[in-house]
Amino acid sequence: MTNTNTSMIKPILIIAIFYLTISCNQNPKTAEDGKVTPSNDTLQNGKATKIDGTEIDFVESSPDKAKILLENEYVRVIEYSLKPGEKDSTHTHPPKTSYVISGGTLRVYPENEKPFDAEEVKGTADWADKRGKHYVENIGKTTVTILLTEIKSAQ
Repeated sequence: MTNTNTSMIKPILIIAIFYLTISCNQNPKTAEDGKVTPSNDTLQNGKATKIDGTEIDFVESSPDKAKILLENEYVRVIEYSLKPGEKDSTHTHPPKTSYVISGGTLRVYPENEKPFDAEEVKGTADWADKRGKHYVENIGKTTVTILLTEIKSAQ
């Protein structure tokens, strides 16, 4: 690993841990009737996609697009990069945070649902629950790079 790569990993890991900590400490919102309201995190137009029991590891399905930066019993931190015109392979996700390092336009193809476009904006952080089977295509003109922190255990 070169000094440039090494110097880039430390700030990325710090950001990932920061957003992971914030995400794990958020309390769910409750409606006036006291019931927990669902997260605004959705896969498409307000419809959450459920995993059908078949999980497909993201890194194993797209090793040329996803690189593990850190893995332990609690989290797995992944750098994901997709060049213009590229597609990744079908995969699922456990609960995760994401931080957009470099943005662009992606088209997401959820299994058994209509594809939708997502504008990834540099500097945006987000939380997502489990994601069902899908694959992603970069339909923009810029390389999209996202730092993902998959949650394994909060214990």
